[in-house]
Amino acid sequence: MDIGKFEKRMDDALGGGKNLLVQSGCYDNQTLENIDCDRDDPDDVQRWNELTNTSKLLLKAVDDLNYLHRPIAGTSRLYLDTSGRYEEDFNEYASGSGIEFLLADDCIKPCWVRSRVEVDDDGNYYIVGHKGLNMDGLETSARK
Repeated sequence: MDIGKFEKRMDDALGGGKNLLVQSGCYDNQTLENIDCDRDDPDDVQRWNELTNTSKLLLKAVDDLNYLHRPIAGTSRLYLDTSGRYEEDFNEYASGSGIEFLLADDCIKPCWVRSRVEVDDDGNYYIVGHKGLNMDGLETSARK
C-alpha cells in the first residue's frame, strides 16, 4: 500500500473517531462530559478513566492528521532577531512555540520534523528533542 492510500484510509478511520470525540465532549474540552458514569461503581470509574486516556490519544491522532492537511505557506530560515528570539519570514519563536524544521543532521535522509521551541535557564533557545542543534539558518516550514 502506498503512503497516499494509507493516509486516506487513516483519514477515513479517524473521521469516525473525531465524530465520537465531538459527541462525547472530549473534542472541545478533553473530558468525557457527555458520557454518564456511576461514580460509586469502581468498574465504571475504571472504564471512565481508561476511556478518557484513550480518547486523548485519539484526539492527538486526529490533530496530527489535521496538521498534515494544513497547506504550507512557505519555507524560510531562522535567524536571531534584535529581541533575542529566533524568527523567520512567517513566525517569531518564543518559549512554547511550535516549529516545523528540516532535520538534516542526525538522520540518514533529511526529513521535516515538528516540535516546539523552549528556552533554558541561561536564556538560550533550543528545539525540544534536538537541544544541541544549531538553530541559526535552520530551514523551517510554516503552515496556514
